[in-house]
Amino acid sequence: LDTVTKKCEVEKIDDMNFRIVLTQGLNRQIRRMCEFLDYKVRELARVRIMHLRVDNIPLGEWRLLTEGEIDEMNEILKESRK
Repeated sequence: LDTVTKKCEVEKIDDMNFRIVLTQGLNRQIRRMCEFLDYKVRELARVRIMHLRVDNIPLGEWRLLTEGEIDEMNEILKESRK
């Protein structure tokens, strides 16, 4: 896409699985990175967004943020330019 994003962290878990932590994610970025390296993505699971764990929320469900989560998010984002 002619776009350079911030560096990500990749950890190999076993021969068929690895963990990727994006600092700046674009649409379908992980799938595109894997395709470039000739890997086939069979399953992709988001486990968190910023500091918020989402891997225990059932598909199609949602939950309210706690006051502590909102406070932490505001602290993280206070220096954000957007």
